[in-house]
Amino acid sequence: MILASFDRAGETGYHVSLSYDFSQIGLEGLSFFVGWGRGVGAIDAMTGAAQPNQDEIDLRLVYEPRRGRLQGLRVELEHIDLREDNALLPSDRLTEFRTIVNYSVPLR
Repeated sequence: MILASFDRAGETGYHVSLSYDFSQIGLEGLSFFVGWGRGVGAIDAMTGAAQPNQDEIDLRLVYEPRRGRLQGLRVELEHIDLREDNALLPSDRLTEFRTIVNYSVPLR
């Protein structure tokens, strides 16, 4: 997952993901990913106090042309939502939107 590692003391983590490459329907270089993770049963390593369960959902859309003038470009749009059970405060939920643009220049 992007934000949560689901490796807190005593925690059991679950993860399911799905991806699709749109080149199979003629949209070369476009792909989509969705992932969901859940961590349950975590405790504070020092006190043994129960920690809230967490859920994370990640969505990613990637455009990466494999040939032509835009070859070397990679554009990623990401939406990440991390929540804790019984989230009453805004601090118990984190939502991020990211845009990442990379361009590789071949050295000759």
